[in-house]
Amino acid sequence: LLPAVMRLAIVILYTAGLRRGELVRLTLDDVEPQAGILRIRASKFHKSRLVPLSADAGEELQAYLRKRLASPFTTGPGAPLLGHGKRGGRQYTGGGMGRVINRLFTNAEVTDGEGRRPRVHDVRHSFAVQALTRWYRAGTDVQSNLPRLAMYMGHVSIVSTAHYLHFVPAMRELASDRFESAFGDLIEEMPE
Repeated sequence: LLPAVMRLAIVILYTAGLRRGELVRLTLDDVEPQAGILRIRASKFHKSRLVPLSADAGEELQAYLRKRLASPFTTGPGAPLLGHGKRGGRQYTGGGMGRVINRLFTNAEVTDGEGRRPRVHDVRHSFAVQALTRWYRAGTDVQSNLPRLAMYMGHVSIVSTAHYLHFVPAMRELASDRFESAFGDLIEEMPE
């Protein structure tokens, strides 16, 4: 199951912004594949929440479950979603999942612009930045959506979410364009 587990792990981490520990604790009972919903139970700060997946991530989940629920794998409701071992019944630890994903990043030669390998938690940061970027592109009110993002990511407040929102060049350009369209006529041309 390892290739299928890694594919789904990366898809869920990137498209749903889960914490690594939340991902490894998911059981078969925590997924509603037809609705594309994950149930996160008693995570950080003892919060539980429902996490809807995008349509594409939901399709990835269903494709994975077709493999995961086939014989000879363990299929009881408490069985780990992303299991390993001969019958897929052993739950990964956070560190174990981190090592496997880091090995995947290394083998795929995934690096940032400065040649560094990403950490698993960096995928959560990418999720938050991509959400903000989509809102800027769609012209939505970013400030009013921040509490929703905080709730989706399982944060106590938007202050925690702000830690994830790095101001990347693409976002700077989108924010600048939005500012110019809203207030550009108030700023006079500077004489040369």
